[in-house]
Amino acid sequence: MTRPNIEQALRDVLTGSTRKDAADRIGWDPSEVSRFLSGQRGVLITEIDKAIDVAGYALVSRPYLDAIATLCKVGAACECARQGAGECGLG
Repeated sequence: MTRPNIEQALRDVLTGSTRKDAADRIGWDPSEVSRFLSGQRGVLITEIDKAIDVAGYALVSRPYLDAIATLCKVGAACECARQGAGECGLG
């Protein structure tokens, strides 16, 4: 399994055809983009939310992901359980 890599996602959008829009959304001028790409600049704490959004990611909590995983396992719209017939797939 490949883990998401926000740094690589940022590099991709900052070197692709959307680089100017991506930089503008973060609030970076061309020199800041160049410094980031060369490893001379990081993402400031005040820029993190914008950078994550530009990279195409969204932050969610582990409890949220656990809840979604549970709903996917048992069926978020389990008609069986709603009709009092137990969980789908258990019978």
